[in-house]
Amino acid sequence: DVDMGKYWTIRNVTAKYFGASTLPVPENLPKMGYQPLGVEMVDRLTDQMTLLKQSDLPLPFESLGVFEGLVGYQWKGAAKGELLIGVVHDRAYILVDNQYISVAGRGTNYTVTVSVEDSLLILVENMGYIGYGKVMSDYTAQFKGIADVSVDGTNLTSWSHWMVNIRSPGLLPSPALHPFSGSANEVASHLSPTGKPLLSGGPAIFTASLMVDGEPMDTFLNFTECWGKGFVSVNGAMLGRYWPDAGPQFSLFLPGVWLKEGANVVTIIELQSYTPKLDPSGRGCLYVTDTPFIDGPFNPHA
Repeated sequence: DVDMGKYWTIRNVTAKYFGASTLPVPENLPKMGYQPLGVEMVDRLTDQMTLLKQSDLPLPFESLGVFEGLVGYQWKGAAKGELLIGVVHDRAYILVDNQYISVAGRGTNYTVTVSVEDSLLILVENMGYIGYGKVMSDYTAQFKGIADVSVDGTNLTSWSHWMVNIRSPGLLPSPALHPFSGSANEVASHLSPTGKPLLSGGPAIFTASLMVDGEPMDTFLNFTECWGKGFVSVNGAMLGRYWPDAGPQFSLFLPGVWLKEGANVVTIIELQSYTPKLDPSGRGCLYVTDTPFIDGPFNPHA
């Protein structure tokens, strides 16, 4: 929008080099806010995986032919002690025997104490490739995945690699399988990097219905409360990522042309935490507003 300043920043910079524009200043497009959306959990993300390949050591995304989204790295067996992940590119969500225990950010030598009886699953998220500088040609910095995984000094071998398809709406079930109440049996005692309780069974899929009366208009999905980090799609099309735990952007622009009159399906893949708070109307905490929230606080430790 013209009033948000970015338009004038671009226009003034181009005028500096190409002369003042003779084009008229456009008008702001109208925006619409809608009622807060009630959400319900429909599945665990780990139920949406398909086997890609098995190998002795963890393979990078690129060797698996995967260049976006997430890959699940699964090791079967029993182990107890300090889990060491030598390399994490870019973010790892760690489940032990189907229980969510920890989140590891991009870096090296991440450790957490584990007691594995059957299965260790590490969901790894590709958060984008670096598109400038010398690092563009540095494979050790650019590859996505994990490497050098051990427990108490013993390297873990024999890994299964799972594709997590976050784009295909055909994989997402429509009926609610696990209505989310926020009760103790749904939320684990393990905490995210910002201190929120992790979803006990791992990343989860939620849906909501956005009702539009009349002609659809541009709007914003606001993830200020309740959510941690994840992806959101509307009517089967991927809108983008949200990460309010980190900030400073807390809303995503939703063009009116993506919407239709009547019911619109909003699908949220929450990777870390969902801490529901109900507003006085009894609705959920996914807000649909006529203004963006893009200048909030920033948390470098998220």
